[in-house]
Amino acid sequence: MSLDFWPPAPDLRRDEISFTYQGNDYLGHLVAPAESAGPRPLVLVVHNYQGLKQFDIDVAEYMARLGYVGLAVDAYGNDVPADDREFPVNEASRIPEYQKRAFEAMVRIEHDFNKLRGLLSAWIEAGMAHPTVSNDYQPAVIGYCFGGMVVIECVRGGLPISGGVSFHGLLQTAEKPDPPPFDVVRPPIVTAPNPYNTEAVLVIENGAEDQLVPFESQQRFFAEMDEAGVNWCFHNHAKTPHGFALAERIGPPGRLYEPADRRSTQHMLDLFRELFAGVPQNRVEYNAAGTSIP
Repeated sequence: MSLDFWPPAPDLRRDEISFTYQGNDYLGHLVAPAESAGPRPLVLVVHNYQGLKQFDIDVAEYMARLGYVGLAVDAYGNDVPADDREFPVNEASRIPEYQKRAFEAMVRIEHDFNKLRGLLSAWIEAGMAHPTVSNDYQPAVIGYCFGGMVVIECVRGGLPISGGVSFHGLLQTAEKPDPPPFDVVRPPIVTAPNPYNTEAVLVIENGAEDQLVPFESQQRFFAEMDEAGVNWCFHNHAKTPHGFALAERIGPPGRLYEPADRRSTQHMLDLFRELFAGVPQNRVEYNAAGTSIP
């Protein structure tokens, strides 16, 4: 069901995509424009620490309304049940257990670089095989928080993407926050070589008041990307906290700050017009968080 701020769009195509990878079962949600639009470029949407939930499907629908094929991907599989990824807003007693389970699922996948990159490769392959997707363009990837970090990891891992946008994502993978937000079991970090995709365009949308992305982290990221020859752009939004692009309806992880969400969405739209030149981009009055977009 579409959100109240969007007009009805019954002609959008909605499919589920599922597969098993390294013994875990994954389920994603694809939303595509009407069949009459023909094949369109693919945009993968990667969730925050909570896992794939309705907001991520809403973002996939926003991609379809823009004129692309949106695929909300699942990075947790059975580690977090698909029906228990929404923040328990009205069940305060469940919040600690809910957050601990989600964070443990996150560190389990992010601490194994080969597994994380292999899973995203599987999602790219599955999305590109869908009949609504154009093979004339390499896909783009966007992500929020954990998902933003995954976008950067796609570039580090040399995955076949045309570009990506990280919304308030950490800049280094599997680094332990100080202090850590929860007492979770952290497996050993399994690193991998970085072949880097230097053809991809990487756009970082960062909150200037994001305590998870300190100045030192930014400087290390800039030096790494420059040394690798990656084409990157970093937008630092004033007076903006972590989680600024997440809708408040998803619970406390959502700290929507509309000025930054609006400008970062516009930066994303500009990138898509560059990456998918020749593909008409529709004007959609509101993004999936409900922020108005000029």
